[in-house]
Amino acid sequence: MGRGWQVGMVSLSLPTIPVVGEQFVNEKDTLLYVRWHERVYEQDDQGNDRWWHQRSEWKLLGPDMKESLSSSSGSQFFENLVHRYDQERAHRTKPKNKWAEDNGVKLYPSFEWTSRGDLLLNTVNVDYQRQVAGVLWGQSLALKMGWIKEVSTGRFRLGPNLMPEFHSDTIPTPTDVPDANNQPTFWKVDGGYLVLSVACNWRFVNLNEKFRPSTEFAPTCPLHVYCNVGTSSMVGNRVPDLLRKIRYHPKETTHFEPIQIQYVPVRNELVEIVETQMAEVNGDLAQFGEGQTILTLHFKREAV
Repeated sequence: MGRGWQVGMVSLSLPTIPVVGEQFVNEKDTLLYVRWHERVYEQDDQGNDRWWHQRSEWKLLGPDMKESLSSSSGSQFFENLVHRYDQERAHRTKPKNKWAEDNGVKLYPSFEWTSRGDLLLNTVNVDYQRQVAGVLWGQSLALKMGWIKEVSTGRFRLGPNLMPEFHSDTIPTPTDVPDANNQPTFWKVDGGYLVLSVACNWRFVNLNEKFRPSTEFAPTCPLHVYCNVGTSSMVGNRVPDLLRKIRYHPKETTHFEPIQIQYVPVRNELVEIVETQMAEVNGDLAQFGEGQTILTLHFKREAV
């Protein structure tokens, strides 16, 4: 090619940029498990009324909330989740059946929203002594939301975003959640679940601050285009073959054409193999989806 030649980038076409960042929770994980009882009504052969308790269970998995996990705020996600639970419980009941004893003691847990936008597990007047009601959150979700923290392998403590609230100044004995030594406790992590006693209320706070949808794209940031044809230049504490630096956004940028071509001197008189790389600012190679990356170069001779 001879001396006095320069090279510059004319255009760059990028394949689809995939979603980056880890999933908020694995789609296979259980998000919520709720247990409740229902008083079932029937008549015996003599026409006498008879009541008996029927246990119901409901489990919500990641795939059931896939859309909400990828597109909702924290409040929207948990509103949808609570609505699903309320609908499921209403769908399963039959006329004349009851969700409470004759003295008003409820056989199910309920969720409410406070004026501050917190989610409240309301257990007032709920039967916990016979373990008819139960609430278990998936461990992965509980960790992400800051409801628990793992202080060491297999050892947990309550996080700042989950608070027990007692119904009175008298602290109850939470007989519905025994610990590893069969002693009463208000919560425990067991079998991949955060198990909460319904002997007290539980307040879940900072839902919007902690909830992050699974499908998040990287923010707009520089993309460095490297090519072995041009001469090296100083970038930070490295001397790579930087051809051009562009700003891109994974959702929007698929083709880039500079208004002005920036030329750098050609390294060698003979170019046999052209090697290119796309990397982030920290030097890590950019992660693309399926497709082709097309780089168009322009060579010109310097004016004498």
